[in-house]
Amino acid sequence: MRVVIAEDSVLLREGLRRLLTEAGCEVVATVGDGPSLVEMVVEHRPDVSVVDVRMPPSHRDEGLRAAISARSRVPGSPVL
Repeated sequence: MRVVIAEDSVLLREGLRRLLTEAGCEVVATVGDGPSLVEMVVEHRPDVSVVDVRMPPSHRDEGLRAAISARSRVPGSPVL
């Protein structure tokens, strides 16, 4: 399974990468902001994206909005 991780905390992002890799997933990209998530989903077309809802700059709903944008650019792209 090909995965993109979007998490602004480096510690959590790298921890998720390690857990998923050890579970047999291929982490194709890790990003720390919403716009980068959209770019990586379009570029890699992952099987799933794991997304933090609250991301910079306001830490309110940037991750959620980026996930919606990514799904509109790559219809049907699963997001957790």
